[in-house]
Amino acid sequence: MGLAAERFQFSLDTAREVTRTASDSDFLSLYPTISKDLKLLADQSMPRVDNRLAFLKFKQSEGVGGISLGEVVVESKWELCREFGKWGSGPRDFDVTWGIAARRPDEIAVTDVDNKRVMICSIDGNQKSTIPMQGHPRGIAATRSDNRLVVVEEGASHVKVFNSDNTLAYEFPTVPPSEVGKTTVDLRSVAVKNDGTIAVGDVARMVLTVHSPTDGVLLHTIPVKIKPHFLAFDSNDRAIISDYESKTVDIAGGNGTTKRTFKPTINGQPVRCCNGVCTDGSGIYVAMHIGDYKGHIHHYDPQGGFLKCIAQGLHLPLGITLTLDEQLAVADYSSVKIYHQV
Repeated sequence: MGLAAERFQFSLDTAREVTRTASDSDFLSLYPTISKDLKLLADQSMPRVDNRLAFLKFKQSEGVGGISLGEVVVESKWELCREFGKWGSGPRDFDVTWGIAARRPDEIAVTDVDNKRVMICSIDGNQKSTIPMQGHPRGIAATRSDNRLVVVEEGASHVKVFNSDNTLAYEFPTVPPSEVGKTTVDLRSVAVKNDGTIAVGDVARMVLTVHSPTDGVLLHTIPVKIKPHFLAFDSNDRAIISDYESKTVDIAGGNGTTKRTFKPTINGQPVRCCNGVCTDGSGIYVAMHIGDYKGHIHHYDPQGGFLKCIAQGLHLPLGITLTLDEQLAVADYSSVKIYHQV
């Protein structure tokens, strides 16, 4: 600890001790000294971390003769390995890619909002099939047990579930049958929980509804603190909720109680939109942007602490997902980008 830091720490310790034990006269006599030191502390700026060096890590060695110097190692980095799609309405085009899901064995399903369809592509970008939609599709998720796709549409009251051959398996409402058509809903996100149940994000009511994976029966409704525009669940069954309006990510427990909230930034500046989320054992991935072609993907630890920027220069990244072989797939407005670690 440097001299300045020691002085600041001494000032804080003194202030705490005075407020805890001192009489009024003691406090008044020490006030000029404490006030001056606290003002010096307030005028200091926090040292900035250069995230460009975030890929460098220190690895401790066994050491020789009691001396352990360790070594600096290069952590794996994410690189763009393929990109496919362009703006348009043709067979290989997209008009606002929003949600994205990985389906076994090597498929990616993308909601093509303004073309009103779900595009099924191979991991290499070859179009395999299309699911026409009545409305504008938003969130999408893939079930693990039967390889189905779950899709929510803007303005629709029901969630649609498609079989692995893309035929409609069933659809279900997110409110009790007696409330369908009476209760206003705005379904934007969907995710499959660890137990296979389906969770749907409703931004109108600010709730998550949890449904049976076999028939969509409503199991329970969970109030949340922010609008669930994007949704994912981690291995501990915590809900990772992204609200692009409030530019906030919320980590919530099974009952919707907030465990941690954070607001992503890019180069210290608040983002314009906070979008898709996904998780793995290392933490949380969040898509965001501050303008056209200024999109980033950031990596956070499981508690929401920033780790590093893993991709930048994207157009307008929306939904993101991790494939079965741990590649990161990004719905980037009019294309799909795939990243892998090297």
